Amino acid sequence: MAIPLKKFAMQCEEVAIARGSITPLSSPTATLYEISRKWRMLCKATMFKSETLKGWNEKEECAAEVIIASLTYLQRIGCKDIEKLLQDTLAQQGRTTL
Repeated sequence: MAIPLKKFAMQCEEVAIARGSITPLSSPTATLYEISRKWRMLCKATMFKSETLKGWNEKEECAAEVIIASLTYLQRIGCKDIEKLLQDTLAQQGRTTL
């Protein structure tokens, strides 16, 4: 079942607020630091099984955390159409590689 990215980004933001990593008044910069923290964890991750997510390895779990932090950032800066942004960005990358 597909979840629209805008709705998922709103859920990501709600969880980040509930966890206390940001507040409703936090600037988007706070979520940039979270992306950086999650990226560093991904760089150190291994292919060993995740201790917290059954059926996944550390690299998969950490990559998902980077995506969640990135979606939270896009939500915080008010991105209106995340799907379109990603499609346009991928299309641009495809044009520049050809």
